[in-house]
Parts: sequence; C-alpha cells; structure tokens
Amino acid sequence: MPPPVAAASTPPTPAVERPAAPVAGHRLSGRISLLAGARQSVDAGELADAVVYFLPDRRPSPPAPGRFVMNTRSKGFSPSLLVVPVGSTVVFPNGDPILHNVYSDSPGQSFDLGLYGEGETRERRLDRTGLVFVHCNVHSAMQANIVVLDTPHFTRAGGDGYFVLDGIAAGPGTLVVWHPRAEAFTQALAVPADGPLALRLTASKPRLGRQR
Repeated sequence: MPPPVAAASTPPTPAVERPAAPVAGHRLSGRISLLAGARQSVDAGELADAVVYFLPDRRPSPPAPGRFVMNTRSKGFSPSLLVVPVGSTVVFPNGDPILHNVYSDSPGQSFDLGLYGEGETRERRLDRTGLVFVHCNVHSAMQANIVVLDTPHFTRAGGDGYFVLDGIAAGPGTLVVWHPRAEAFTQALAVPADGPLALRLTASKPRLGRQR
C-alpha cells in the first residue's frame, strides 16, 4: 500500500492592519480670550473656568446623570465650578471643623441643606438645566457655580482658552460660552464650521469671593 499523501497545508492568512475608526461626527474648536473690563483685572489661567457647549437644533439624547462632589473646605467650595448632566446629584461634604449651610436661591433650582458639621454630608439632585449659584449662609464670601446641561457636547477650556468639541452631527445649532466673570456668549452656527473659532469675552464681574 502506498504511503498516504500529506494534505497540503493552507498558508495562514496575513493579518490586515485596519485603520482606527474615526470619531463619528464633526469637530468644533477654537480659542477664547478674556479681556479685563472696567475696574477689573484678569489672572493667568482664569480661562480654565470657561464652559463651552453646543446645543444642536436637533437635540441628541442627553448624557447619563452622575454623582459629583463639591467639598466645603477652608471656608470655600472645592471645586468652585462643576459642569454636570441634568438629573445628576451633587454631594457637599463638610471638611471644616465648623458649621456650614449650603444653599442656592437660583430660580427653579433653590434649595437649603441646613446646618451641618465636620464629617457630615448633604446632597442635592439637580433636575433642571441652567446655572446654580451655591452659597453658605454662615460665610457670605463662599460662592460656587454649577452648570447643569442636557447636551453631550460640552467641555471646559484650557488655561490658554483653547477648546475642542468632538462628535457633533452636521446641522445648525447654538454655541454657548459661559464664564463666571462674563456675560454668556451665544452664537448661532452650522456644523461643520469653517475652521477654528476666535471668541472674546469681557470680564465685567469680580472674582468669586473667598473668606478665610
């Protein structure tokens, strides 16, 4: 009997290197300038407090709510600015050996968490979009801001004012820039935009107070 003939082996298929999948949608980018208004001055790095967001005319699904922390520490709020999706909960732990009373009298977002001491925590769910001014009625200089949004297209600018928003569907909408020391800037535009944007704000408000 003749020896069996070995079956011809099939050479392995070479691996195909596929390019990385591009991010769906378009990009909005640009740089913000913060100019000093009358009797005001601007410090380096203050542009990092600028919040940039885009509201498409055809609104996408809002981002999922989360849980965020704003500490009371050294008679101040830390951080002094939060950007959160609508429906999120903000927790306010007291890290000071004194009493604090965190409250807001912002329209539609008012709350009063009462007096509470070191190591205790209070929290608040924010179910409406908008700006929430946060204070302590024991220490009048304590101030903070929470920006509540229903769009997934938001970011904070860098200390140099540069910002990038990715993944935006083509179409019209409104770009908003908010800074605690300036009036909100709004601009209607269509995506994709023609190149990076150059946006200017004027610091007409004082810095957030801080009592020690």
